[in-house]
Parts: sequence; structure tokens; C-alpha cells
Amino acid sequence: MDDSKLRVCFVVSYFHPLESGAERQALAQGVELVRRGHSVQVVTHAVDGLARDEVVQGIQVHRWVRSSRTGPLFAVSFVAGVIQALRQLRGSYDLIHTHQGLWEAIATGLGRSAFRGVPTLVQPASSGYYGEAEELSRTRGFPLLRRLILRNHAFAAISADIEDQWTRLGVPPERIFRMASGVDATHYRPGSSGFESRLLARPRVLFTGRLHPQKNLTRLLEAWPAVAQRTNANLILVGHGPEQERLEAQAAALGIADRIQFTGAVNDPAEILRAADLFVLPSVAEGMSNSLLEAMATALPCVASGIGGNIDLLGDGVGRLVSGDDPAAWSEALMEILGDPDLASRLGAAARHRVETEFALPIVVDRYLTLYRSLLAARSTNRAGRPER
Repeated sequence: MDDSKLRVCFVVSYFHPLESGAERQALAQGVELVRRGHSVQVVTHAVDGLARDEVVQGIQVHRWVRSSRTGPLFAVSFVAGVIQALRQLRGSYDLIHTHQGLWEAIATGLGRSAFRGVPTLVQPASSGYYGEAEELSRTRGFPLLRRLILRNHAFAAISADIEDQWTRLGVPPERIFRMASGVDATHYRPGSSGFESRLLARPRVLFTGRLHPQKNLTRLLEAWPAVAQRTNANLILVGHGPEQERLEAQAAALGIADRIQFTGAVNDPAEILRAADLFVLPSVAEGMSNSLLEAMATALPCVASGIGGNIDLLGDGVGRLVSGDDPAAWSEALMEILGDPDLASRLGAAARHRVETEFALPIVVDRYLTLYRSLLAARSTNRAGRPER
């Protein structure tokens, strides 16, 4: 087994403490790599009020990239900023790994020759309308931008849907690798919770994530009157975002405001997940959801939309996947589990087992280390044969 220590540079638009799915996964993987003795640094956006350089849980963070806020100048300034940062850090990393796949991947593709043969691995964060492949296809200059992205050495697809989209975009099959997101299954686990007295009564159906159109919470609220009429369940929405005010008004208009609780964001979802009975994720686009992985690790039965990485996680009877956008389908799926405690227990146990055997963070990081080393070995072979252009 190769136990050599690697120096990895992540590129991600924003980083801790600013968090969404890609940022949270980059942090989790980086911490695990550092724990094993590898070196991890991050190139990311400058943020007012945050240090330009700091160490976060062993990860060296460089908030050096400054960009215009909107329009074409954003893309140009962001790409230039990433390339400049990577050039300045050249010699301090063995491999570059982008945790998003649009402007980050354009930067590493465009600047590839300046990195002196260092492998560049692109990891798109999502699929569907909000995913990078479809966003790229809607972007002015698509043919040129596509060619720049395809100059990267390799691509990590965290779901079958992402793999399919990027293969159709033109990534050769031999340069795309099926990977996954990981979850800390020692932190996210079943157990008691200090949130019991702070939430509406059980049974509790829980959502955690951004209150954003991508999460399709409008449809979940449309499904809830039927659930509220036929069960005693309460819906707990954990998170914040631009949709909160509109969702609160929708709940009031539907007459279900007393059966729905908006908690706002919580610092650590682990304990509030342990206070739930069922997890729901109605998104219209996902890569591989951190929130869903965390719920599965907590041994919750899970109901999710049949899209993106949700299919990879909940297929084969591990959970319930809802196809289409019919509120009645969501009501029926939720009521099936709420009405059958034995089914809920079986689904929760199956979800926890899948995490322990396939998606626990050490297992996922092992896979990335294997991929990193294969890319570095391929670079060495290429250099021995001919200089890289």
C-alpha cells in the first residue's frame, strides 16, 4: 500500500465558514486528508471580514481570489484570480482538485500549462438545471468554455447522473471516474437529542438545507395538508435562505402553519437529526446531498426526489424515491412510512448500513487517494515518454 504523503490544492468558490454542499464536502475531505498526514490547501474567494490566510482544522486556506460581483467581469476576474493564485503557490502542491465544475474548471483548464504538468481533477457539484453542465450550456461562449474545461486531466462524477451529463458534454469515458461524497458516520449517528423540548411534537418529518428554489419546498408544503389531515406528524424545516418568507406565507395560506416549524440554521445538524423520525428531500437538482447522507448516517428513513445522486443513495429499497412533481405522490410516500413503524425502522437501518459500507468518510477518502495517486503516476509516465504541452 502506498503511504506517501501528498500535497493537494482544492479550488472552490467559497470555503468555511461560508458553506453549501461543495464547501462542506471539501472541508470534510480536507480534514480527513490532514488527519492522515497529507497537506491540504484551499484557493478560494476573498471575503470581507475573514483573514486572507488562515489555518482551518489543519487546512491552509488562501482567500486570495477577488472578482467583480456580476456579469461577464465576474467570470473574467474570477478565472484570472484563480490562475494567479495557483501560479503563486506553484511548487507547494502535487495535484489540483476543484470541488465545483464551472469557472473553477475553466480556470484550471485555461491555466494548465502554467502549472507545469500538475494533474487537475474537476469535480462537478451537481446535475440537472442547477448543475454545472447545464449552466455551462446556457452560458455565452459555450463552445470555447467547453474546450477549456475539457483540457483538464480528469473528472470525478459523484453520481451516475453527473457522469452521464459530462460524458455527453464530451469528457472521454477513460477520463471520468465514479466517485462519491462522504459523511462522518461517527458524528452523524442515532442517539438522544437536546432538541426534543425545542421542537414541535413527534412524529417529526425533517428537512435540512437551504431554503432555496432548488430544494422544491413549495411542493412539499403543497403535500403537507394531506399528511396533516391523516397523521399527527409535524414538519420541521432546518436552514435559512431566500425562500423563507414566501414559504411561511404559503404555509399560512394552506392552513398548516401550526404544523410546520422553521428553526433557522443550526451550527451542527447532527443533534437535530437525532430528534427526527423521518427525513425528506424534495430537490429538483442534487449532486450527492450532504444532508441526505447525514440523515442516512443517523438511521432515519428517507424520502427524496428521484433525481441526481439521490438515486445512487436510496436505490435498491434503502429509501423511498418520488418521481415527478405531484404533491399527492409526496403525501403518499410520507404517510406510508409514518403509518408503518416497522418499515421506518427497516429503512433507517438499511440507510445506516449503506453509509457504513459505502459512504463513510474514510472509505470515500481512500477512493480519492487512489485516484490522486493514479493521476500522479500517469503524469510521471507521460513525462518519461514526452514533455507535456
